Amino acid sequence: MMRAPSQHILFLATEYDAPGMRPYARNIINALWQPGDHVLIVSRDAADGGAFPSVPEGAITWIGYPTAVLEKAIFRFHPTRVLQAIHDLIDGHDITLIYSLTEELILADTIRTLQRRIPVLYTVHDATFHAYKAADPVRWLKNRIILARPQRLMLERTVLQVTNSREQQDLVSQRYKDHKVHYAPFPSLVGEAIERGGKPVGELRDVEDGYILFFGTLHLYKGVHLLYDTYFSHAELQSRHLVIAGSQNIYFNRRPDDGNNVTFINRYIDDSELRDLFGRASVVVYPYTSATQSGVTSIASYFGKPMVLSDIPFFKGTCEGFPGIEFFAPGDSDALATAIQRSLSNPCSSRPIYDSIFTPQALNSVLNAIINQALNA
Repeated sequence: MMRAPSQHILFLATEYDAPGMRPYARNIINALWQPGDHVLIVSRDAADGGAFPSVPEGAITWIGYPTAVLEKAIFRFHPTRVLQAIHDLIDGHDITLIYSLTEELILADTIRTLQRRIPVLYTVHDATFHAYKAADPVRWLKNRIILARPQRLMLERTVLQVTNSREQQDLVSQRYKDHKVHYAPFPSLVGEAIERGGKPVGELRDVEDGYILFFGTLHLYKGVHLLYDTYFSHAELQSRHLVIAGSQNIYFNRRPDDGNNVTFINRYIDDSELRDLFGRASVVVYPYTSATQSGVTSIASYFGKPMVLSDIPFFKGTCEGFPGIEFFAPGDSDALATAIQRSLSNPCSSRPIYDSIFTPQALNSVLNAIINQALNA
């Protein structure tokens, strides 16, 4: 299903630098863009224009994210440049819908006014605030003010919404009876840079192929501590190296002697490194304690890697019934170890997940149908 040529979208990505948001926004914009649309991105790096090969340079507005502490604080609560740019683009490009892709937390106090002018289709990423382990009370309070509060307000105040989780769709619909909440499959996080690959991961130069891999930001709700502790409490796993790859502070206590068995790649990992990172792994483990929606399975399944997943509703709804998948009860160390052992003993490609769920054609069709409903409501 296609949009009418006169129906122009302003794609909004003001949290473009947040973990996972770049590939999410890129894939949807590339799938849906048509002449007359416009893209507004807030980022510290305006050199990402090559990520949108079909979008003319003049159809993308880049706004630099402040770097000074005071300027960042002001920008979070008074994003004057962004608001002015949105209104200018609506006036100058005959925009009929704003498609908010990256939570847009800076608009929490102005979204109602904006919606009175033009329909806003809001992407619900996290209907429930995730558990983050902060290093100190100040950081915890900052997370609540900067993340949790505006996240809650955007969820409450937007009425046209789309989510990539059936469970989350039901949750939001039950909580807000007047909201119209649509479901769309999660877009693949695999872009051209991942497909091409070619850049080796320096930290793995001396690591033997066939390791157990976790990839993602190191947050409490992702259960990385469980994988780490399980690895050392189950000797049968230690014939394989453990690789934990992703940024953020390591929030759990490490063993002083773990260097011989575990490699932490505690930094941002470029897309061009992922072919090397995933290609050399034997199994990919996602021991999440909760997940509203996530695209991590798209990368592992693109490379056909067996996966061990906690049997939370999102993973079950996406991956159950496909080959190459082992589930375990969240938080259960023995069950996790057993699932990893089963996967290593009987490896099977998970590529059918990618081919069935993450095709651009399926995403385009579903999202255009949702957009048409929003515009014709």
